[in-house]
Amino acid sequence: MKKLIAMVVIFTDRDESHVLTLENGVLHHHKAPPDPDANATVELTHDLFLKMLVGQAGIRETIFSDDLQTSGSRIDLVRFLLLFDKPKANFNMVTP
Repeated sequence: MKKLIAMVVIFTDRDESHVLTLENGVLHHHKAPPDPDANATVELTHDLFLKMLVGQAGIRETIFSDDLQTSGSRIDLVRFLLLFDKPKANFNMVTP
């Protein structure tokens, strides 16, 4: 079954817009103007985005903070963000 979720991420400190689409379990990324048909749009700084990705900033606290602006469906945004696993800090390194 084909399921499509589209999100727009705008980095306010870099004047960049990125469109992320999830279709059939595959995440596609394009640096592009905001898609007016996206499920949600997020405007935030690049630093805050990185903190969210590595788990230094929680989804619930971040979504409802003043440091992030959203439009569209917050429910779809939360569902989208919950699809990502928190990175593990301890993993084996293999070197030659």
